[in-house]
Amino acid sequence: MLTTALLLTTLATATAAPPDALPTTAASAPAEPPKKEKGIDAIAIPLVSYNSDQGFTYGGVAGAYLYSPGYIPYRHAISLQAMFTSRGQQSHYLRYDGPRLIGPMRLEFRLEYRRELRSPFYGAGNVSAQDFNGDENQERFNYTKNSPGAWFRLRGRPWGETHPFQSYVGYSWRYTEVDPFDASVLEQLKPVGIQGGATGQLTAGVLWDTRDNEADPVRGGVEEVGLRVSGSATGSRYQYAGVTLSERRYWQLGPRFILAQRLTLDMLFGQVPFFEWVNTGGVSTSEGIGGMSSVRGIERNRFAGNIKAFTNTELRYRAFDFNLFGAPVIAGAVAFVDLGRVWHPGVENGAWWKWHPGVGAGLRLARRAAVVRFDWAMSPESGRHRIYLNFGHMF
Repeated sequence: MLTTALLLTTLATATAAPPDALPTTAASAPAEPPKKEKGIDAIAIPLVSYNSDQGFTYGGVAGAYLYSPGYIPYRHAISLQAMFTSRGQQSHYLRYDGPRLIGPMRLEFRLEYRRELRSPFYGAGNVSAQDFNGDENQERFNYTKNSPGAWFRLRGRPWGETHPFQSYVGYSWRYTEVDPFDASVLEQLKPVGIQGGATGQLTAGVLWDTRDNEADPVRGGVEEVGLRVSGSATGSRYQYAGVTLSERRYWQLGPRFILAQRLTLDMLFGQVPFFEWVNTGGVSTSEGIGGMSSVRGIERNRFAGNIKAFTNTELRYRAFDFNLFGAPVIAGAVAFVDLGRVWHPGVENGAWWKWHPGVGAGLRLARRAAVVRFDWAMSPESGRHRIYLNFGHMF
């Protein structure tokens, strides 16, 4: 868990979380003209944190938001990260976000390198690895993975800046090296993708965004349909396609409570490599089922398959707020319930009602576009609990 001192330093220096920490969702279309702001929020800090999915984290992160009048939620955002974990993971990236860099078009890109000495793999389907006892370090349920990659995306509002309709196109490329342990589930099953290789994807999608605020919404919502296609023409070793359907809704219940709801359905078809089974498409990607971006309280990527569905319900409470260097800071709490499951062809997926739950509570600190979240979650199925510290709301 990130130390209290580090959190206080982050806020006291009027800084913001790096842009990659934010939910990469569409820019909001406020009902009223936004307040004109200018200036910069910047941060460069060591990473000293703990996460139940990754263990102890150390490294460094630097990022900045540049605000200008007429640019919502900011004019430019850039971040750099070098991160290592006690479980042998590395995650390094350079990320840029320009909401109106090319006329009204929003440009986002990211260069990254990931390495995992123990990347989880429990098999396919909704009832996989029933002999798993909670020890995530077992070689039986892990493999070694290296995966450099990059992506870019263009988003725009073809019907005007205040219209909720948006569309996007993009391209991503990743090269995945797979090294299974001798006695692992991966070595035994030898699914499509065990050879590793390149996966290039063309992406496209549309959104209908009525949120009042992109980073910390109180009302409105966003609906999204996302497509991705991978094949030899896109520089991929594997031929497959995916569809993502997503719904996010926010209701203000009185002056201090917000009810937030997300529904996600992701479907993959074709020659899908096993390391893509856990990934969703769309503007705001997730991993799962299991982990900080899908079902909290369950081990990261515990259940994997071609079809994934999950729902997240949060009751957010804004306890108090105060001004810090000319911008409001909101402190609050959240209680949540997550549910998810997968389907995969050719394996046992359990009864239709076999959904995997996670429950928990957390704390929130928000300043302009920056949100710091701390969550404690438990799996009612296993009784195991997990801790997450991250930047940006889950959705």
